[in-house]
Amino acid sequence: MCFSLNTGGPVNSVSGFFAAGGVIHDGKGNWVLGYNRFLGKCSVAIVELWGILDDVLILQNQGYNQVSIHSNNLEIVIGISNSILEESSSNLIRRIQQILAEEEKRSLRYVLREANKTADALAKMTFPNDEVLHMFDDLL
Repeated sequence: MCFSLNTGGPVNSVSGFFAAGGVIHDGKGNWVLGYNRFLGKCSVAIVELWGILDDVLILQNQGYNQVSIHSNNLEIVIGISNSILEESSSNLIRRIQQILAEEEKRSLRYVLREANKTADALAKMTFPNDEVLHMFDDLL
């Protein structure tokens, strides 16, 4: 069964802090897992890449090998596909590419921001300075 990953990463406009969040659905669109992680001050690209890396690592640890990643950041989708983002992001891109290369079936596609509302909501629920990955088994 193929699992879909939706990633999001809003910023608090007052503080400038970022957080990543994501949602994993099964092939029928049912909630499997949600997560969030506070990242502090960094670039939007880093937030998106951490979100994707967290997603694929969670699925890999669960033993799932068919993955469809949905991101509302076209630059990231192109960057992972072509590995042409800024140098500071290259290690994250290489790690994501390594994991995806091990997957039986994989795809990475751009989706509109509206498709990632739940992932964005999970990212907004992070606690400042708590960089631990929090996972949610149930739909909030």
